[in-house]
Amino acid sequence: MFKLSPFIRIGGMIAIALIGLSALSWAFPYDVDLEQAPLGLYIGVATLAAGLWMWLPAKLNNNRQAYRPLLSILVIGLIARGAMFVSTPVLEDDSYRYLWDGAVTARGIDPYKYAPNQVDIISLFATEQTTPDDTDLAALQRLAADHARVHSRINYPYVATIYPPLTQAAFAVAHWIDPFGLTGWRLVLLAADLAAFGLLIALLKAHNRAPQWGALYWWNPIIILQGFGAGHMDILVVPFLLAALLSAKREQFAIAPLSLAGAVGIKLWPALLLPLILRPLLFKPFRLVGLGVLFVAVCFVLVAPQLIHALDPNAGLNAYASDWRTHAFLFTLLEDGVVRLLDDPGTLARYTVALAVSGTVAILALRYAHQPEWLPALVAIAIATLLFLSPTGYPWYLIWLAPLLPFLLHPGLQALMLTAPLYWLRFQLGDEAWLYQWVIVPIAFGAPLALIAHSLLKKDHRHEIGHHHSRAQ
Repeated sequence: MFKLSPFIRIGGMIAIALIGLSALSWAFPYDVDLEQAPLGLYIGVATLAAGLWMWLPAKLNNNRQAYRPLLSILVIGLIARGAMFVSTPVLEDDSYRYLWDGAVTARGIDPYKYAPNQVDIISLFATEQTTPDDTDLAALQRLAADHARVHSRINYPYVATIYPPLTQAAFAVAHWIDPFGLTGWRLVLLAADLAAFGLLIALLKAHNRAPQWGALYWWNPIIILQGFGAGHMDILVVPFLLAALLSAKREQFAIAPLSLAGAVGIKLWPALLLPLILRPLLFKPFRLVGLGVLFVAVCFVLVAPQLIHALDPNAGLNAYASDWRTHAFLFTLLEDGVVRLLDDPGTLARYTVALAVSGTVAILALRYAHQPEWLPALVAIAIATLLFLSPTGYPWYLIWLAPLLPFLLHPGLQALMLTAPLYWLRFQLGDEAWLYQWVIVPIAFGAPLALIAHSLLKKDHRHEIGHHHSRAQ
């Protein structure tokens, strides 16, 4: 009789839970009344799936040559992702912005030029002729009139898009595949995710790790729910990030910064990681400077269409950088507590976070310049620092960290995945509710932080990276 290994059985149970969540998602239409929706059940099943995922490391095989389970890992992950293709986003509306941006970009119109609420559909019926200078606006007005459902549901309609040009290109490809449909967008995400999985297996092999550890990424419920269920675009960052790490491991230092620049073209924050990628060149200043200049030049070319509009009053980048604060723990303590009585505490708190994250990256780059095998773990620490300190602690940001967990298997970082479903309580309790802000959010981030603090107190933190590096081998 054929018997499944405990490892495969856990993966199957995760997939079954995600199939159930896909079916349950239809109880959350766009205008759902949360008093009538099974939010507690949805959060409970998502937490159960994350709990099963946390059990995986205890069942993983450390045989570095065992590639046979990879097919089972791939198939189970594809089944779970496939289930999300027939789901509807639960309490998320970012996908409407993606669909709109994709339509705009596919028509050759600058997506950074107009905020959605500047597209006045009523003016279509005006008697005056549209002037040549308003050609783009007129086209957008017709587009909004033809697809009013999508246009009316775009979040933060008073700001232009925040997403960099390479992301806009992905939106446009999805639009060409399936205009104003989530299926096309999910297919684009699946292509990126398959590339990420292949690169992760190659990176594990390059670091002498068992390939089965790729299941920690491929079966991660948060990745599947937030990436394919809600449709968040952060999966697009992962293949570029892993390509940069793999190139650095192979000492292909001309390719690594180009791959990292690709990640910057998706989301701007990976620019912070350049010192870690190039840290082996610390004592080769001419090559270091040359590659640094190359990185900056490529990044500038990739994001120039967005930077042209950076100073516009309706620029999404400005609004995000200066005002947004959601599901944040340490940042809230900093802004509402430590610097509350100072002038402009919000700006000061953001500068403090930027200094803390960049300082962490600099220290890691200098201290571990001669340990190339620790690069994925160092990047994981840098990303975790950003996640814990960020003024926006959205659970889909955990996608950035997820592929690096096989290289830094810390219970505190794993716990972030377990507490991520608590985010959905925001929609029922409200952002400003005391219970949400001072109980739910502290649990979501405080429990993982407590586990990290405990490990630092119990062990010599100077060897902490090496300890977790060895554990995953």
